[in-house]
Amino acid sequence: MRPEHWLYTIPLRLRSLFRRAQADQQLDDELRGHLERKTEEYMAQGMTPEEAHRRARLDLGGIEQTKEKCRDARRVNWIEDFVQDLRFGLRILHKSPGFTAVAVLTLALGIGANTAVFSVVDAILLRPLPYPEPHRLVRIWESSTKRDVPRNSVNPLNFLDWQDHAESFESMAAISTLPTNLSHHGQPFAVPGMQVTPEFFSVLRVGPFLGRTFNTADGIPGQDHSVILSYELWQRQFAADPTIVGQKIDVNGGPGEIIGVMPKGFSFPGIKSEVWTPLALTSPEWREGGRFLTVAARLKADVRLEQARQDMLRVAHFTAQARPGNRDWSASVFPMLEDATEGVRRPLWVLLAAVGFLLLIACANVANLLLMRGTGRVREIAVRSALGAARSRVVQQLFVESLLLSLAAMIVALLLAHAGLRSLVALIPEGAPLPRSEPISIDQPVLLFTFLGSLVTGVLFGLVPALRLSRVDLQNALKQGSLRGGVGGHQTLRRCFVVAEVSLALLLSVSAGLMLRSFSRLVSVDAGFRPEHLLTMHIWTSPARYHDDLQRSQYFNRILAEIRNTPGVQAAGSTHFLPLTNSTSGSCFSPADQPAPPPAEALSAQFLIVSPGYFLTMGTPILTGRDFEGRDGFNAPPVAIVNHAFVERFSSRQNILGKKLRVCWTIEKPVEIVGIVADARQAQLQDAPDPTIFLSNSQAPMYFATLVVRSAGDPRQVARSVEAAVHRVDPDQAVSDIRTMDTVFSDSVASRRFQATLLLVFAGLALALAVIGVYGVVSYSVSQRTNEIGIRFALGAASADVVRLVLREALALAAIALAVGLAGSLALTRVLQTLLFEITPTDPATLASVCIVILAVSALAAILPARRATRVDPMIALRYE
Repeated sequence: MRPEHWLYTIPLRLRSLFRRAQADQQLDDELRGHLERKTEEYMAQGMTPEEAHRRARLDLGGIEQTKEKCRDARRVNWIEDFVQDLRFGLRILHKSPGFTAVAVLTLALGIGANTAVFSVVDAILLRPLPYPEPHRLVRIWESSTKRDVPRNSVNPLNFLDWQDHAESFESMAAISTLPTNLSHHGQPFAVPGMQVTPEFFSVLRVGPFLGRTFNTADGIPGQDHSVILSYELWQRQFAADPTIVGQKIDVNGGPGEIIGVMPKGFSFPGIKSEVWTPLALTSPEWREGGRFLTVAARLKADVRLEQARQDMLRVAHFTAQARPGNRDWSASVFPMLEDATEGVRRPLWVLLAAVGFLLLIACANVANLLLMRGTGRVREIAVRSALGAARSRVVQQLFVESLLLSLAAMIVALLLAHAGLRSLVALIPEGAPLPRSEPISIDQPVLLFTFLGSLVTGVLFGLVPALRLSRVDLQNALKQGSLRGGVGGHQTLRRCFVVAEVSLALLLSVSAGLMLRSFSRLVSVDAGFRPEHLLTMHIWTSPARYHDDLQRSQYFNRILAEIRNTPGVQAAGSTHFLPLTNSTSGSCFSPADQPAPPPAEALSAQFLIVSPGYFLTMGTPILTGRDFEGRDGFNAPPVAIVNHAFVERFSSRQNILGKKLRVCWTIEKPVEIVGIVADARQAQLQDAPDPTIFLSNSQAPMYFATLVVRSAGDPRQVARSVEAAVHRVDPDQAVSDIRTMDTVFSDSVASRRFQATLLLVFAGLALALAVIGVYGVVSYSVSQRTNEIGIRFALGAASADVVRLVLREALALAAIALAVGLAGSLALTRVLQTLLFEITPTDPATLASVCIVILAVSALAAILPARRATRVDPMIALRYE
């Protein structure tokens, strides 16, 4: 159409919409003027005034009919009809407060649960990382198909080769995560820290809030440590001092200088850090065999992810040829957001699907309510249809009422979601690998999701009832004058809705049951140690003060001796990696009585550095041989202890005691195996014990250790005394992460407890809604069959017969739902396979238990209608027959 057409019609339609009375008056005046002119024309032809007026009206077709045609031509009638339907819908809902409240609360429960869970999913999985062009950020790992290791930390020498030879990256940085001891004005404290190469901040493209970031001159041996603080640490520990840049600070016992403060909320995805120090890879202490770096990179603007992967395969092939230790190792490239959320992605999608099912149950429930309520409106709908209302007009009216319900439910749902989100966030495990530090909240994307979800919900529960109720037998409905006229087929539809509700509830219940049984089995696993009465704390020694192995060995021995003399302490030991903290350190070894194999062909095992008395403190028994002892000093012949899994894997048919191993560790001499210890879970509770070689902290000390202290009573009561014992040895030694082993144990299963708890809650809500649905259908069926029940009583039926009749209907619906739900659960619960522990998705005990519960609650829902049926008076029921 031409522009001048729109310039004419748009103002006309706006005037018709907002100034309808004025437009109608002008239209009336115009039509009446046209009628008068036509009448005068016919009178001029010789007709009488009456005949001329009648002929003019016939030509015009009737003033009111013509007005309606003109209004239709304005194309704004649908808006007027919609506003009218809104007003009528509000009056209808206001007249039925009980129905409205139940429907709104039912929908609000489903929408609110979806809003709360989607807030978490959006914040963790969907929202881009808070850096410029986040889609170009990747993480690079070493990987080995032969060892079934898709993601492994990176060797420093390999990282340097990657930097030199990879062509797909704008910049690449290496990261090492280590606790950092700081001391400012004589006050020591430990914070989570990162050592990073100078490219780290340029990879993320984030500048400092104060000062500067690292350059290539930072971290050169012999210089003061350059330190960058997080905004939160600057606020908390340094009182937001604006002159903080340039101030001196003690870093791990050595001199340092604060050069910058990062912006508020800055963090690296999935890794908590409050201080950054330079990582210098030129130090001779970096050994070829170690793999401990995290690598982040930024793709070039014109490079796709697949190109970068092919590029890294080429570079990894080069490093494998350059160094024998890299044989069978390659490189893998992952988008940074995907990599940071790898461990939580599937559980969160499962939870979102669970609340989606809950919303479908709520929709089916409200659809049933609308159908039952619509039975009383059959005559109203029939009268409107008889007066000329098209079926589409009736459907629109009913559909608008459904939208009003869903929008009202949205308002209540936002209130429920706000409260529920706080509880949901509180349940998220503290150490969960969240990709950003911002708090999870209901923001604009979540509000948009809730609004669109509410509209879709209105369609889901409103469309079928609207279409069904609009199809009324006018003659039957108006002739009978009955509230039930013309809706005989609605009962079948209501039963279908109930079957759908119970089926979905069964699917959720099976999922929750599987997760609950899996969690129960997990926490009942023998961890290989006794967590009760154990206190743990982390210490990181000063490399400047304790710069060689002998000094560190003596330092740890003095600390343990001081702790063992503390009142209330029964035993004490140390390990460099605490069990159940997902921390391991693998390396290679070979039998000392055989020729040394190439590094790529050497055997591999986990290595742990523990002190004498560690196994006694943890309650892990020595099976054969002996524990580390005082005679195993720094200059004594090196010794080792292996676990039972090591014996089973490598030496099950011979006595391994006294054998010597060549280890890829700081000990250059072969170590003699002096003991075999029982297996204990190290990385995670669900992981079977790996073959492990234990070395003595007196002979191969690390810079850091976790102290384990067994107390006679509550371990928290000796925490201050133990910390004081550490400070008696070194007043500047910071102690961090003080917690009981029971807490460590609980934290290690927190993510699975989170999943099981939420699924159990959602399954409970689903069952409650399903019970309401079964009750509603059975109750309505009883009210419809009052005459039949009266006849049965009149013919001699007992109350028990009527109860059986009602229960049979409820259990028949439940049985159909069980068949449908079990088929669905066998197909869909397979996505839970990786989340389960020692249990299959088709676990018979879980399926049977859930079926029994479904049948029981269905029978329970039918009890009240059944009791009401037994009180039917045959005389009253048959009075109108």
